[in-house]
Amino acid sequence: MNQKEYLQEVSDFFAPGNRLDSYFDKYEYRPEQQEMSVKIAEVFSKKEHLLVEAGTGTGKSLAYLVPSILMALKEEEKVIISTNTINLQEQLIKKDIPLLQEIFNLDFKAVLVKGRKNYICIRRLVQFGKSAQLDNQGYNTLSKVHNWVLETETGCRSDLDFRVDYNIWDNISSESDLCLRAACPYYEQCHFIFARDEAQEADILVVNHHILFADLSLRQERGLEGENAVLPPYKQVIFDEAHNIEEVATSYLGFRVNRRGVIKLVESLYNFDQQTGILLQTRAAISSLKRNVKQNLQQNIDNKLVPLVRKVNDLSHSLFNNLIKFIDNKTKGRDRKLRLLESIRAEDYWQDNLMIEFENLLINLNDLGKNLSELLEDVISYEDEIDEIDAVKLELKAKVESILKVGADIAELVNFPEEDYVYWLEGYDEDCSLHSAPINIAQQLQDNLLGKMDSVVLTSATLTVDKSFEFIKDNLGLIEEDVETLEVGSPFDYRNQLCLGVAKDLPQPNHPAFIDAVIASVKEIIQATKGRTLVLFTSYGMLNKVYNSLETQLDSLEVNNIYCQGMKSRQYLVEEFKNKKKAVLLGTSSFWEGVDIPGEELSCVVIAKLPFVVPSEPVISAKLEKLEAASQNSFMKYMVPKAVIKFKQGFGRLIRTKEDKGWIVILDNRVITKRYGKIFLKSLPSGCNILTDNLNSLTDKIRASI
Repeated sequence: MNQKEYLQEVSDFFAPGNRLDSYFDKYEYRPEQQEMSVKIAEVFSKKEHLLVEAGTGTGKSLAYLVPSILMALKEEEKVIISTNTINLQEQLIKKDIPLLQEIFNLDFKAVLVKGRKNYICIRRLVQFGKSAQLDNQGYNTLSKVHNWVLETETGCRSDLDFRVDYNIWDNISSESDLCLRAACPYYEQCHFIFARDEAQEADILVVNHHILFADLSLRQERGLEGENAVLPPYKQVIFDEAHNIEEVATSYLGFRVNRRGVIKLVESLYNFDQQTGILLQTRAAISSLKRNVKQNLQQNIDNKLVPLVRKVNDLSHSLFNNLIKFIDNKTKGRDRKLRLLESIRAEDYWQDNLMIEFENLLINLNDLGKNLSELLEDVISYEDEIDEIDAVKLELKAKVESILKVGADIAELVNFPEEDYVYWLEGYDEDCSLHSAPINIAQQLQDNLLGKMDSVVLTSATLTVDKSFEFIKDNLGLIEEDVETLEVGSPFDYRNQLCLGVAKDLPQPNHPAFIDAVIASVKEIIQATKGRTLVLFTSYGMLNKVYNSLETQLDSLEVNNIYCQGMKSRQYLVEEFKNKKKAVLLGTSSFWEGVDIPGEELSCVVIAKLPFVVPSEPVISAKLEKLEAASQNSFMKYMVPKAVIKFKQGFGRLIRTKEDKGWIVILDNRVITKRYGKIFLKSLPSGCNILTDNLNSLTDKIRASI
């Protein structure tokens, strides 16, 4: 198939009277879908990059799958489809791809790639069963896992029909650093190897953004050009839900060291309470050596390593306890996030107390890593005389690398901070963590992704701000890159399907009376809609205050159920809301996107407040400072566009099909009173009816129309 034939086949697939049309009895031709698909085929052919905003209802998954499948078969190269949510991955694997396999009648293979820790490791399961110190419930769970292993076809945690505590799963799941590969006695039964082989044979790999960035990070770290890393080699990537890439990439390009992780690492060497750990396993493994050699090695473990483990454990607890006190003192217990500015580092307590604790911990971590390395070398020198030593060697090597990594991360934060990175502390309850993140990811994305791939396609329903791609291009380093753009609208008739009401008579969000006004407004709207309402918040504080007020008044509000984020998982709450009549759903953060409730069950979405990011968040504040230092208006350049993207996501929760109708009510009147407000409204799909009125008048109109 040449390029012309390829483009024509993609275009014809969606045309009336052709493949897709002939498959469905009531096919609705969507020119937006066809235009998007052809454009993707063109950039694949020209080895270029593409930003494409596809309005809700475009059918963008088929629009990118069709050219991806045909390209993968044409060039015999894999295409990666990366998404941000499990829901979309399942839609692709269980619905869209099987549909295309049936329509195309082509021999292509697509698989969902999951992270390695999702799979059971039979060797670690057997080993853990021999040494684990558990309560009755834990042993019962472990017994169930053993039975499940005999029956499972995938070995994947998501297929368990019972709950396994994270601490147990962490000890029995597959890990790269601990894998014996072909030397493993269970290699022929390894579910992860089966999954990896499937991925190797597939044409289309469906992954989440986290796995893809883990793969890119490993490729950069180890120079794995054209080789297997987390994923097999690839040259074409489709990012769906691409508006989330900045946050995911930022997290992968920084680090996080927390108390629980450090203590878990230390206890994996020697757990004094449970009398478990790799040092005890090593001690047992070398018991077959000659007496004098065995005594020397065991004395090294007992007299050097075990005391060092105890010391690192004690120093870690002391440091993190004092860091928590420091964070509480500086934040007054409010935000619990403390950015490490020069002024903080210059304080007496930091210099005279915390720095000393950091240095003591670093010295002892270094000694622990050094002594553990020497033990590993000794074990290797006698490996021919020790039975079943491969697993011990691997685990010792992994622990040495982990200790060195923790030490390097702490040293970077304390002594060698990178110029374009931001560093901060977080403290919640008894846990505390140290963080770093790049202020700008553009150059890393250019070096590790855009510059390495033939084609990268980034798509979402929310990429533009005021009809412009400038914001996402700037953030992702696409300004200088040869990138095409395409904006295709939604096939929905927003003029007749949706009314958007702005309540003009509420106080400004910074006014003390705003929360009470929101509570009263939500009650009034719910009474008008008789439930069937999703209310979106920007903070848990406001969400909980509204919920606490509503849940005592179910009868007067004439609703049957009020579901609040935090009660159960998001998926559970959404399903309950769908299945109940006269229900109300309250959510923040993740509920602004990925929630799909078509039909009359959802007839109103209330946006309590414009979703601005918190400017004091460490990464956000560093970005804003960098923009201001470059003489740019950080509020208009970053805060507003970021909020507009989230606002559009919230807007998209209501109209999911051509039959849906309803209202969106905005309780934050800054969209009409502030100069920047018009950017929010102008960024919405064309044709929306926007009504500005007092809340009472809006609820009268809602009551009359629903």
